[in-house]
Amino acid sequence: MDAKSELAGSELMTIEKFERLPDEAARLELVRGQVIREPPAGFEHGDIGFQVALCLGTFVRQHALGKVLAAETGFVLFDDPPTVRAPDVAFVARDRLPADPRGFARLAPDLAVEIVSPSDTVPEIQGKVFDYLDAGTKLVWVVEPRGRTVTVYCSRDQIRILTGEQEIDGGEALPGFRTQVSGFFLD
Repeated sequence: MDAKSELAGSELMTIEKFERLPDEAARLELVRGQVIREPPAGFEHGDIGFQVALCLGTFVRQHALGKVLAAETGFVLFDDPPTVRAPDVAFVARDRLPADPRGFARLAPDLAVEIVSPSDTVPEIQGKVFDYLDAGTKLVWVVEPRGRTVTVYCSRDQIRILTGEQEIDGGEALPGFRTQVSGFFLD
């Protein structure tokens, strides 16, 4: 077992049982039936998440395109094995919004944003990215605070790294959205 503890032991946990777990200080995800605990986000992580959500939310709201979620909202990516991922920020297009907003959304977000934390490893981040893409997410952004970069994944083999004054766009997930990468890293 690594630094991120698993709560479920050897028994696979169902999505329904995972949804009923009590709230606690740690962030939780269900990955292939195993509960993964992550420490709460740090200050820098929270600030970057807010900046990303603010940029996306302003654009989405102005154009009535759907919902931007910034509370590490759970998305059921797969039923078998049970996998619920919670991106730091997500966008879901209006025509794909769940009819019942209670509980986890049983769909992949159109755009998922992961902000790299000090406790994250490269394989963990890559696993999250591939889970989103395999579940149908059109676009994944991985924000790296230390390097002040955003790695953009349109597929497993269509990847770009953007920095500073370069523009990031919403691609197929959010057509028309554009902003400078530096806007995510306000001091």
